[in-house]
Amino acid sequence: MKILNIQSESNSQSSARNKYSLIISIFFASLAGYSYFAFLPFWLNNSKGFSKPEITLMMMFMGVGMAIFSWFFGKISDKTGHRKLFFIMGLFFQVILLALFYLYTHIIYYCILNFFRGFLLGMRMPASSALFAEIVEKKNLNDEINVNNGIPEISGTQLSLLSATKSAGWTIGVLLSSSIINIFGVDSLILFLVIITIISLIFALPIKDVKKEDILSNESEIESVWEEGLINDKKKKNTKDVRKGGKIKSILFVSVFFRQFGVIAFLQMLSILLIEDAGMPIPVAGVLIALNPLFQVVAMIVNGKVIDNPRISERTMLGSGFVLSALTLFCYAGGFATGSIVLFVIGQVSLGFSWGCVYTGGFKYIVNRAPQDRAFYMGIWITNLQVAKISSYLVFAFLWITFTPIGILPYAALIPLVGLVIVFWL
Repeated sequence: MKILNIQSESNSQSSARNKYSLIISIFFASLAGYSYFAFLPFWLNNSKGFSKPEITLMMMFMGVGMAIFSWFFGKISDKTGHRKLFFIMGLFFQVILLALFYLYTHIIYYCILNFFRGFLLGMRMPASSALFAEIVEKKNLNDEINVNNGIPEISGTQLSLLSATKSAGWTIGVLLSSSIINIFGVDSLILFLVIITIISLIFALPIKDVKKEDILSNESEIESVWEEGLINDKKKKNTKDVRKGGKIKSILFVSVFFRQFGVIAFLQMLSILLIEDAGMPIPVAGVLIALNPLFQVVAMIVNGKVIDNPRISERTMLGSGFVLSALTLFCYAGGFATGSIVLFVIGQVSLGFSWGCVYTGGFKYIVNRAPQDRAFYMGIWITNLQVAKISSYLVFAFLWITFTPIGILPYAALIPLVGLVIVFWL
């Protein structure tokens, strides 16, 4: 035990540096990512003159790239343990890809660029989420806390740090990018994205992978304590059984699919709808859009603590997110119909809390039930979201040829409720 305590103290500082280097890098990557998501359609529309259906088609290809490669790179990352490599490569090539947006103007060209952006996101996102979970897992093993049947359970509070960091990056990204566009014009967006991604890359360089042998070594030390009688043989057997592989029910992905399908197409076009259809100034639209990730930060922190309550299950958290998603779209419909900015505010707050519930519930479910395949299942999670996004873009782009996006909103609001029904079987 004395040796274990000495090792714990020696590793704590390097582990903290590793964690916060990763967190800061993810913050800037999220800042650039949500700025891209929120305002690239506006850039394509105002700077390049593409129509809404054309923009929807181009953005769909980013989802195609993520859907194809997220699970693939997640699986490779799990097998090799090279989380840092995939994360840094994704950021490095993203800088190059963003710079290519200035090179040429054609719908096929932008479809290809968006596809490869999805490829790069699929490379780095599962790896970064799994690396964060491993850093926390190693710390829990060193501290001998949250160890359930030998497995270091990662609490919702610990996961909320990663979730809140991403959401904070999204919030600041939208506010910064909308302000820069308002001051310097829409063509400044791409340069802004390049600079922020370079900053993210710089902070990613000191990151170190958590070696599997480190975790296994800590587990063996804990098992040696068990052999002294602190934990009985039955628990050791249960640990081995769980470590063979976790079970992730497909119902999780099916239920989240319907939430994403109903919401995502409208979120992608929200900046255009608010500015052109609702007649809002760009700064006002930027603030409204930023309310979503801002309240995601609040939701991630609050939900991280709430879900650690044994009476609150992942299923309950997910179901709450689906209800709030439906409320979001109903508020959008009311806002466009009445011109009330209050309804848009309520909708954005609901949206922030909805994703906070869905992500917290889903993320905790995955990382604690599949400890050996985290990146793979996070890749499946991302792939599922992207398949829903692609399907949503195709269906709603077709419907928007005949009907207006605003006219379809009340009907789209019913789709997340399908996920609410399905998730009760989780």
